[in-house]
Amino acid sequence: MGKDIIKGDFESLVNNIQSTSNALLEDARLVINRNVTARAWLTGFYIVEYEQQGNDRAKYGEGLLKRLSERLNDKSFSLASLKSFRQFYLYYPQLAEPVVRYLFAKSGKSQSVISLLQSSGNFDVIKSQSPISQLPLHKSDTVSGDGFAMMTTEGEVIPVPQMLFNRLSFTHISKLIHIGDPMKRAFYAIEAMRGPWSVRELQRQIDSNYYERSGWSKKPELLASKVSERAERPTFREELKSHYIFEFLGLSAKNVIEEDELEQALIDHLEEFMLELGMGFCLEARQKKLLIDDRYFKVDLVFYHRILKCHCIVELKAHRLDYADTAQLNMYLEYYRRHYMRPDDNPPIGLLLCTEYGQEMVEYVVPNTDPHLFVAQYELQLPSKEKMKDFLMRENRG
Repeated sequence: MGKDIIKGDFESLVNNIQSTSNALLEDARLVINRNVTARAWLTGFYIVEYEQQGNDRAKYGEGLLKRLSERLNDKSFSLASLKSFRQFYLYYPQLAEPVVRYLFAKSGKSQSVISLLQSSGNFDVIKSQSPISQLPLHKSDTVSGDGFAMMTTEGEVIPVPQMLFNRLSFTHISKLIHIGDPMKRAFYAIEAMRGPWSVRELQRQIDSNYYERSGWSKKPELLASKVSERAERPTFREELKSHYIFEFLGLSAKNVIEEDELEQALIDHLEEFMLELGMGFCLEARQKKLLIDDRYFKVDLVFYHRILKCHCIVELKAHRLDYADTAQLNMYLEYYRRHYMRPDDNPPIGLLLCTEYGQEMVEYVVPNTDPHLFVAQYELQLPSKEKMKDFLMRENRG
């Protein structure tokens, strides 16, 4: 076999390396996603089982998840994550079978998890001791022709559990579990699998009310065809940006560059530039993660200005100024007003920098509640627009 590969031409060498790399990357993607999903589901299972049968559950009551998060002391088990894991199990109890199938197929430490599940007495799949290949889905359930949807004996349409486990990452699922309507949730899950859709595409379709538009449309098949043509597909690189995967692997956002090269370089240099100016800036955070509803947002740079006594939120966009950029920055400012502003602080200031192809725009978003005295002081203490324009032009040329 080795001799045959060596005898091939250069293009064969390239193709062999690329094919092998792609196959192993895809396998790594699946393994990581399945591990993250299995852990999330099992965590939700443990929590719900404890809530129902724990000997001392009344002792913790409504504060259970908070106490649990504090005791685990792991950022991957934050209060928000534990709530999501619990909801995940409640919405998808039928994932017991694919999760157990997956654990059976693995070796080593997974066996201890299986033993723990066996002791719970809730898993017929384990107790049956049937070979994995012979375990039925559900004899009474009807699966659709494409294998993504199934109808339960109660007449409810749900995603096929094995397909849901295999085709969607937990980042996808984290978007779905915030949809209260079961039919609507099933619709987006099935369409995301059928696409397949990236996480961003799933969120985009939820935000654009695709479910409702499909119901209103006289030709939903035509609408589905148009959506499919334009849909963004999942990629290994995009999926690895998930904070669930970061936390599962013990990484932080700093371990992976999420912006394009221009924007990342600008942020790196902007941090140095602002600190070199002095003028009271103290760097507080880079890529500050904010959880708003069920979505994470990241602020490029956060400074605290010791003279103005306020936070300075800096967002940098490698494109022309867009109204959406201003709306996003204003959302960050309001978040900081509510969650970080102390009684003796002034309202936060937003600095939005945009650049594209040599065209520059520099905008300060002034807090609406500022007194005139603070505005005047703010104009004196912050770097001038001319300095910021010079910085952008230098970086854009460099």
